[in-house]
Amino acid sequence: MTPQVNLERRGTLDFFGNARARTMNLVCIISFVLVALLGMAAAQEPTGQSESNRSDSVPRSLEVLDVGYKLPIEIVSVRNLQRRKHWIRDLEVEIKNVSAKPIYEVYLTLFMPDDKGPNGAPSAVSLEYGRSELLHPRQRPSNDDKSVGPGETVLLRVNAPQGTGYEYHFARENVTEQATYRVRLIILAINFGDGTGFINGGMPYPGGPSFEYKAHRYVKIPIDPN
Repeated sequence: MTPQVNLERRGTLDFFGNARARTMNLVCIISFVLVALLGMAAAQEPTGQSESNRSDSVPRSLEVLDVGYKLPIEIVSVRNLQRRKHWIRDLEVEIKNVSAKPIYEVYLTLFMPDDKGPNGAPSAVSLEYGRSELLHPRQRPSNDDKSVGPGETVLLRVNAPQGTGYEYHFARENVTEQATYRVRLIILAINFGDGTGFINGGMPYPGGPSFEYKAHRYVKIPIDPN
């Protein structure tokens, strides 16, 4: 059974509850949330993959976590995922705002369930549009924040320090190439700028009286050829 994570219940797991939390606490918050969300990957066995005939590409796949709610963004293109070298720094994920509201913050987490660290947690990087201070939908944008309007698209990439850091980890820890073949994506946060949005894998915020947990699953995303 997929573990349920309620980050809005005061006094229990209200990690996003303090509106005055400093930015320096953001990494700790995200890490704690991801441990809970990524835990569901540990119970799933790796799937076999056939080797690619092209020396510059590998059979890498991408799945996105679906928690049962219709999301305001759509992944319209995934490029460079199957490159053999520097794929994490060259990766491009193009998303489209399919809602009727502007979006000021999108925070996605990309992780490799078969590339685990010493503590058993999968290696992960992030892709983000907007300011990290807008991570929680409760936070309001300033006049300087630019939004992705309805029908508009934006290209997301892993930032340079994270991309370089993962490649360093890959080489230093002697991670096998096959351990990067399964890649998964979690939508950690979306902020509409009006006090509403989505958190924790795609759950609506605020939940409201009709909020309910639904079955979790991973859905395969089409990938553009290299």
